[in-house]
Amino acid sequence: MPKVSKVKRGVAAIKHITGTKPLKLRQGTNNVTKIVTKLRKEYKVHACPVSAAGAKKYMRNQFEYFGLTAPKRRAIDKQVIASLPSLGAEDIWDLMQLLWQQEERECQHFAIDYAIKYRSILSCDADTCIQSTDVIKGLLTAKSWWDTVDALTPDLVGYFVTKYPQQMIPVMDQWINNDNMWLRRVAILHQLKYKDDTDKERLFRYCVLRGHEKEFFIKKAIGWALRSYFRHNRPAVMEFVKKNESRRTPFSIKEALKHA
Repeated sequence: MPKVSKVKRGVAAIKHITGTKPLKLRQGTNNVTKIVTKLRKEYKVHACPVSAAGAKKYMRNQFEYFGLTAPKRRAIDKQVIASLPSLGAEDIWDLMQLLWQQEERECQHFAIDYAIKYRSILSCDADTCIQSTDVIKGLLTAKSWWDTVDALTPDLVGYFVTKYPQQMIPVMDQWINNDNMWLRRVAILHQLKYKDDTDKERLFRYCVLRGHEKEFFIKKAIGWALRSYFRHNRPAVMEFVKKNESRRTPFSIKEALKHA
C-alpha cells in the first residue's frame, strides 16, 4: 500500500473536523485500559455517595459521580499520573476516548486535565494537532455540558489555534456555523485567554454571526468573551457594543459590560 504523506493526512483530518468527512478513531489499547481500571479503583476507594448525589443533582441528573471533591480528585490524579509510563499522542487519544465512555463525570475531568498537561505532545506537529482536534471534537459533542466544554476550550482548542493558526483558524470558522451549539460556543470562547493577543476582528465577527441566537449558552458565551477582552481593550469593546447594540440581546450586553 502506498504511503500517505502527513500533509494529505492533515488535509483529510481538517475536512473531518470542519464537518465534511468522517474519520474513524482507534480503539483503546490494553495499556490504556489498565490505566482507566487503576484510576477507577482509586476513585472508588474515596467515593462518597452523599456527595455524588449532590453533584448529580447540581448537573441536572445528567451524569453519575464518584462524589470526589475537586482537591481530592486532583490529589488522586496526581498520584495516578506519576505512576504512568510516558504516553504518545495516539495513546492519549485512546485514553481520552475511553475515559469519556465511563459513566462517572470525574473520569472525563481526568481526561481533560491529562490532555492539558500534555498538550505539547498532542500538538507536536501540525498533523498531530489536527488529529488531536478531531478527537477533541468528538468529546465536545458527546456528554456535552458546560463543565467539560469550557474546560476543553481555552487550554486545548485555544492553545492549538495559537500554535497552528493557518490550520486551525479555518476550523474555528467552520465551527462558528456548526449545527452543534457546543462547537459554536467553543469558537466564540477559544480566544478567552489570549488577552492582548486576541484577534478582535475574528472575535467580533463571531459575535455578530451568532448575535441573533436565543440559546442561553451562546448568549452567555458572547457576553463572556466580550467581557474578557474588555479588560484588555475597553475602547474596542465599547465601540463594538454600541455599533451592534440592535443585534445583541440585552443579556449579552449586560454580560459584556459587567465591569464597565
